[in-house]
Amino acid sequence: MSSALTEQQNIILQYLDTTHYIDINAPTAEEKREAKYKIGQACNKAREILCSDDAFLDWAWSNVIDECPNDIEEVTPNTLTSWRMLPKFGTLAQCELVGFTHIAKLLQEKNAVMKAEVLAVIANNDPESAKKLIQTILKPAIDYTPVVTNKKKLAATVEKADKLSKDALVALVKAMHQQMTK
Repeated sequence: MSSALTEQQNIILQYLDTTHYIDINAPTAEEKREAKYKIGQACNKAREILCSDDAFLDWAWSNVIDECPNDIEEVTPNTLTSWRMLPKFGTLAQCELVGFTHIAKLLQEKNAVMKAEVLAVIANNDPESAKKLIQTILKPAIDYTPVVTNKKKLAATVEKADKLSKDALVALVKAMHQQMTK
């Protein structure tokens, strides 16, 4: 293994210890997020050195996952892949504003416009305002008023209520309540 790959392996293993450390002296949540971001950077550097995604996954299995201490909760290729997305999205501060769980969604091609909107909000607003605006972009309000006013659409929607998200179901009930109280 090249010295560059060994260096990335050491960085990843060092920060994995931070992300998974559980004790009275455990790192803060902020330190753990920073460690995940740095692992993502190191994984991306390792991937640049290796010739393919398959080679990276093979390397990650044998040089990262298999080398993790037993007291660290299991690290998977999916975990490493998720953390690789963080630096691809933007800075650590940008990722923290958006929330790590939303990054993969925003990096999908179909969500390029949404990503651009989110980055514009981050660039043009203070962090607290940005967080609120980002949530409205990521989870836009659902309006079921047109569905509630059409009995056929309402019946069809109620039939598949078990397939609606929690937010959609709440929006549907609110719209029904508003219609009934008119």
